[in-house]
Amino acid sequence: MKKKFAMAMLVTAMALGNAITAYAVPARMEDGTLFDSDYYAENNPDLMAIYGRDTQKLYQHYVSCGKAEGREALPSKYVYPELPAPAGEEYTIEELLAIYRNIIESNGITWDPSLKGNWSETIGQHDILEWYNYDDEYNGAGWGTGFLEPNNIERNAYSDLEAFAFDDGTGHKTTRYYFEVLGWDEAMGMIEIVAW
Repeated sequence: MKKKFAMAMLVTAMALGNAITAYAVPARMEDGTLFDSDYYAENNPDLMAIYGRDTQKLYQHYVSCGKAEGREALPSKYVYPELPAPAGEEYTIEELLAIYRNIIESNGITWDPSLKGNWSETIGQHDILEWYNYDDEYNGAGWGTGFLEPNNIERNAYSDLEAFAFDDGTGHKTTRYYFEVLGWDEAMGMIEIVAW
């Protein structure tokens, strides 16, 4: 019951719109460069006044003169590991998941399968959309379902790092994670996961 109450409170807080600010995360540009347009705009008010938050115009400025001027394209709070080239013409699902994990773990979040708890014996035996009916039987860490976008796997990883940075109200940030792949959602073209 505690978990249901806590989830209801979280949903209510989100619906009311609290003071939490959502930040953008880096995106891979067409030439392969990782670039955070919101970070670039917010740290260069002179450019924000001219280009607003137009990603393409901000990136063009960065390439044409911003880099030479010493302007930063990315916040220094992250580690940005080099990504391996795909084995074939495109990344496989397994390679994309490895990229996701590499980014998360390069930034100090540890893979911990013990977070899974008794998922398989309780919630995992039922349709994921009916989790709330079996929540009281689950004794693992916090969890949720979601999707990883194959074309935005890096963005997904950095977005999750932003989420991990929000502490639990006691000043402790998330330092461990675990997820399982539920499958491929053909209709959405995304990898469906459940994560802790």
